[in-house]
Amino acid sequence: MLYSETGGSCPLCTKSVLFRKKGSKRINKGYEVAHIYPLNPTPTQTLALNCYQAPIDINSLENVIALCPSCHRKYDKDFQVSEFIKLRAIKDQFLAEAKARASVAEHTIQEQIYEILDRITALSSDELDMPAPRFDASTIDRKLRTGMSPLQKHEIKTSAVTFYIRIRDHIRALEQNDQLAVRILQNQVNTYYLTMQREHPGNKDAVFNFVAQWISTRTQRSLLAAKVLTSFFVQNCEVFDVGSE
Repeated sequence: MLYSETGGSCPLCTKSVLFRKKGSKRINKGYEVAHIYPLNPTPTQTLALNCYQAPIDINSLENVIALCPSCHRKYDKDFQVSEFIKLRAIKDQFLAEAKARASVAEHTIQEQIYEILDRITALSSDELDMPAPRFDASTIDRKLRTGMSPLQKHEIKTSAVTFYIRIRDHIRALEQNDQLAVRILQNQVNTYYLTMQREHPGNKDAVFNFVAQWISTRTQRSLLAAKVLTSFFVQNCEVFDVGSE
């Protein structure tokens, strides 16, 4: 589990945590289990960490992380609170991502979403180069007024301006065949959004990206297309609530 959450790289130096000796076909483990909050803190470390509560179980999954031997040795020997804070933040992100992945299986999604994503992916360069229809993105501005980074907000607005009318028209066509299915799809997206919002209050970057990853994982479709569709739902009152600010 600890190896898996690193993605194969030391979280601090990014070096591979697996290696193969010269002339050998065998892959060797090149990482060690490090305690984020020290296992046996020295008096100096205890004083430096007086603002941080020690975990109830020092050996719990939440307090250990896989590091390469060099980074592990340096972290323990030259302990710095700044490194502790950095490693704690990395581990918390690993835990959040694992929790989001686990929740994917709990939230189903309507089959109509496959057609929408395929339609987004199938747009030609000529179609994408065409000027977008007149579109009022003020709803996005109100929803993303706080809690989101400028770069993420820019990406969402760009996707909404480019794709919103096209996706809306396609969904309207789907509604003619099965209106309830489309409404169920919208409710499914909203439910997963609310689940992520509860787990990451105030962090709209994380919520947006976890919703997009959920759509991509469940459908086995492009993450780029899933982000475009999630941007549509931001504008279309399914992701983020104007009234929650």
